[in-house]
Amino acid sequence: MKIQTLLFVLLFYSSTKGQQVATRVELPLTTANGYGPFSVGFSRFTPDVNDGSYWSKMQLSIKGVPKNWTNVEKAMARVNTWQLIYQNVISGTVPRSWYKGYQQSSKINLDDALFSKQPIKCYVYLVKGFDQSKSKWLVLVDTNNNLDFSDETPFEAEEIKPGSIPDNVADARLVMYQSYQKGKIITSRIPLVVKRMGNDLFFNFPQYAKATFRHADERVALVITNGFAGLDYIGSTSIAQTPRWFWQKTVSQKDLTEIGDVITLGGRKYKNKGVNTFTNTLQLEPLATNTIDYSLRTGRSFRPFIAREFTTGNSISLSSLKGKYVFVDFWGTWCSPCVSTLPTLKRLYQRLNKNRFEFIGIVSRDSPEHLRDFLKKHDVRWPQLLSNGPDGLVDQYHVTAYPTSVLLNPNGKIVAADLSMEKLEAKLNELNKLEE
Repeated sequence: MKIQTLLFVLLFYSSTKGQQVATRVELPLTTANGYGPFSVGFSRFTPDVNDGSYWSKMQLSIKGVPKNWTNVEKAMARVNTWQLIYQNVISGTVPRSWYKGYQQSSKINLDDALFSKQPIKCYVYLVKGFDQSKSKWLVLVDTNNNLDFSDETPFEAEEIKPGSIPDNVADARLVMYQSYQKGKIITSRIPLVVKRMGNDLFFNFPQYAKATFRHADERVALVITNGFAGLDYIGSTSIAQTPRWFWQKTVSQKDLTEIGDVITLGGRKYKNKGVNTFTNTLQLEPLATNTIDYSLRTGRSFRPFIAREFTTGNSISLSSLKGKYVFVDFWGTWCSPCVSTLPTLKRLYQRLNKNRFEFIGIVSRDSPEHLRDFLKKHDVRWPQLLSNGPDGLVDQYHVTAYPTSVLLNPNGKIVAADLSMEKLEAKLNELNKLEE
């Protein structure tokens, strides 16, 4: 599809210091197969289970699995999760109250007009099983989406190792799916890749989007991804400028602009509002020129906060920490990788000059009682903020992966993000020596 000219959608105007500002910019999208300049991500094959949940009520029956297969498991790979839920609400399979509650817990508010009331194939089924005649674990993909696997060809998923995920798509299967755009049901095909790691299967949809931003004589090429999770961009839309030089093969994490974060285009700042799958456009919100770009990206400012320190109840703020290097750790007691870092963090914190360094833990999805017991048991002594509410820093920074961490300089700017414990120790030792 030919890329269209930039569409400025002026819903209404607001006057800011005498200036009129458009409230939304929509950039038409085109798609490209493959991973493009993005790091590869996979979803785990999660078998259907009849556990009485609303998710299990949305499962579908299949047929055509080879009779000589044992230990058969099927799984629905959702191309558009929200469309799937909505059409099951319309059919009465799941209640609207649950649908609205799930939106609320996901901190989004969706317009019903975005979705088709008529059921569409916004999913694809996969099956794995042990072929007794070949003594192998094999996989089937319902490429024509008819819920019948008798017309599909079994294959052995390529094995991948942690830390060496291949970025080729030579073994991708093109699968049929349907989407709902501008009031019409559209049938298309999307590539699906299946890999094996140990006894587990993983899959993704190696497809990303492109858009073009035009301002005066400037033309900026953008690339957009949702982590290769099909068409479901709601709540997960990362954008970046296309790498300009041939040696730049990938976009680094620090160059990604997540939903709610700010990107500068044509000398102006815009907030990433995500992808509208109904109009097939990237949504950008123009911001005032003096807007401060708060994010978790290196070189950006950390959003100021004033909160109650969990253990003491004393007020703590980012401004009160000015002049110090601050390690900010978004974590949870339920997160095993987070908990595994505590011994190293405790050792580092004990050694540092507290007049020049501070740690701040921002804990989510926990109860005060459990957190209090946990901190006491593990002897965690640096300040902690419990961020459970919708206005907490976890939501303000759109943190969805744990642990997530940043290191701030004495002016509150991010100088490093998501360092391994080894690299964090080396960095803090370097800064500690410089401050001695």
